[in-house]
Amino acid sequence: MTKREIHLFILVLSLLASACSDSDIIIHESSEKSESYLPSEKCQQISHCFTHDGLTLWLGNNEVKAEQEFSIFLHSKNNESLQIDSAKIEGINMNMGYIPLFFSKLSNNTYRASGLVGVCETQDMRWQIKLEISQQENNKVLTLEIPST
Repeated sequence: MTKREIHLFILVLSLLASACSDSDIIIHESSEKSESYLPSEKCQQISHCFTHDGLTLWLGNNEVKAEQEFSIFLHSKNNESLQIDSAKIEGINMNMGYIPLFFSKLSNNTYRASGLVGVCETQDMRWQIKLEISQQENNKVLTLEIPST
């Protein structure tokens, strides 16, 4: 093989490798930086949300499927310091234990966590998100039922 053929072979291999890569990852990474990825702060735009005393809790997806990751957002209208003491997904009608949630700060007043619910043998299993929050010596509990699919 000549040097030219080797270079051509390497070029073809690199093109094949990039063409076969997971395009969802590339789209996801670039879309996170776009304005359309920013979470909506208006509860009316989302069908599954809960607003109480300046706090809004909502799901990033209108449809949640078992064993598929989904986003959970928390927004505070107040500029007061906010501490999430406990965050979990738990069963409403059955004791299935709980799934811990870990929120990270997106902006001054907005937080995001990833959630996942398991598959249940019965069709009537219902899940909810439960947050215990401290905000300037006020303790608040927020719950939001996760829509079943």
